[in-house]
Amino acid sequence: MTEILLHLPTWIIIRGLGLMSYCLLFLGIVLGILYGMPFIKGKSKGSMYKWHMRMTWSGFIAGMLHGLILIIDLYSPFHWKEIMIPFAAHHHPILSGLGTLSLYGMLIVLFTTDLRGIISRKIWLVIHLLSYPIFVMTIIHGIFLGSDTRLGVVKMIYLGTGSAVILITLARFISRGNTRSKMQPARARQQV
Repeated sequence: MTEILLHLPTWIIIRGLGLMSYCLLFLGIVLGILYGMPFIKGKSKGSMYKWHMRMTWSGFIAGMLHGLILIIDLYSPFHWKEIMIPFAAHHHPILSGLGTLSLYGMLIVLFTTDLRGIISRKIWLVIHLLSYPIFVMTIIHGIFLGSDTRLGVVKMIYLGTGSAVILITLARFISRGNTRSKMQPARARQQV
């Protein structure tokens, strides 16, 4: 078995899955933010929701594989405990722990989304908003622990995706504010 592992490019697979997971989660969060925009309606809203869930679940699965393959890596092997328990890793425990917490956080967000019809909207929204700190933890985990962060293209991925989430989030709040301010004068006229 060790002979087979010697020939597997596990570190490349681990990094590839990490970046894939991050990019898929980025797409999932962006689609989720856009889904909440007031101008997204009809069939496109339903389609956007399906892609939001596909990207988020795919990102979660890639992230899970990213962590699990660390067990068979011969260069820097991890034990089950180090992968499953946040901050228990021998190699960069804080940064590794952020990766583990991100994975658990995404599982909670995804699980509660499946239970959206059962739990109250307020509880669901609070849990769903954890996507933002989870996204920040994945950026920190990737930038400071990723061996390929020194590459310009990878730096640009983190900078571009982080900036995009901030800008799209701001656009969503602005568009919601504009929608509410347009609705208030109409309500005031109806009351007169």
